[in-house]
Amino acid sequence: MAYPRVSGRSPATSDRLGSISLAAMAAALELEPGAVRSIGDTVRALRVAGRHEWLVRRWLRALSAHAVVELDGDVYRVLGEAPAADPDELVLLHARLRIPAEVARLHRRALVYLPELLSDELTAAHLLAPDSTVLGALAGEGLSSLSGELDEACAEYVRRAARARQDLVRVVELGCGAGRLTAAVLRESPGLIDHYRFTDIGAQPLRAEGLDINEDFAAQGFADGTADMVVAGHTLHHAVNIGRALCRIRDLLVPDGELVLITPVEDDPMALTSTHFLHSPAPGGEVVRGGTIFPGAHMWRTALRAAGFTPLEEMSVGVSSWARLHLFHAAREAM
Repeated sequence: MAYPRVSGRSPATSDRLGSISLAAMAAALELEPGAVRSIGDTVRALRVAGRHEWLVRRWLRALSAHAVVELDGDVYRVLGEAPAADPDELVLLHARLRIPAEVARLHRRALVYLPELLSDELTAAHLLAPDSTVLGALAGEGLSSLSGELDEACAEYVRRAARARQDLVRVVELGCGAGRLTAAVLRESPGLIDHYRFTDIGAQPLRAEGLDINEDFAAQGFADGTADMVVAGHTLHHAVNIGRALCRIRDLLVPDGELVLITPVEDDPMALTSTHFLHSPAPGGEVVRGGTIFPGAHMWRTALRAAGFTPLEEMSVGVSSWARLHLFHAAREAM
């Protein structure tokens, strides 16, 4: 199995965006160099809503990864200050990285109101209105100029499959509404348009169909064994249970059918201070996967094998930055 890796084109830009987000986290948590505190004390002092406590823990984990704090169980020591950052750069950085407008707008507004968001005095949905929607922001989560490289790689895998199979390839895309991956695939293989099922919202030159990845596919009109290839860009991390979603995809595919999925991996400071607020549960509920919104690459490999897939190839962008994206190419095992 090959693991080719490609570095992102804009690591310096994404790093600066990450630095701004980390600095905002540190300010919202009121970190003071040398202080030793428990996470529980911090949550109480800042009046963090119960449904957002998981975010405080993810923030501290991110700050620990960059030597701002040292974590020891439920206690942390502040080692120093967050990286210097200039929030006035945000508009330029968002534009350079081609961050979707709804995500960029939420990020800029959220950084100003992080304490209020943590305490639920404000919600991310309120910050999105009236210009944007929750679905629109979640659809753009993780997308940037870096993801374009993986979209192109996915399009190449589809082109190869179409060339290798005698019959026309039946492709099902599990999309997130932005349409970037769809455009890349059909630009490379325009002849597939009549056999390409696009499952999402948004205007596309295809018959858009509704498909909930958390429900039975066959009951939604996607019968077992009716797809030669499934492509999923920035959508499977939204699954309540990733293993079950992968099993549904396996059943949708013919034996030896192929899956190409693109997903953010590991915590991203920008998402942690913007779209991740949209993942907080309703009061009294539980956050998905204990707060691991973007599972690591190892978890994806394990889940793919457990669901009956053979991993074939992987690609990664942003390996030197905080906004890392990963592509997995796998085949359904023959029964």
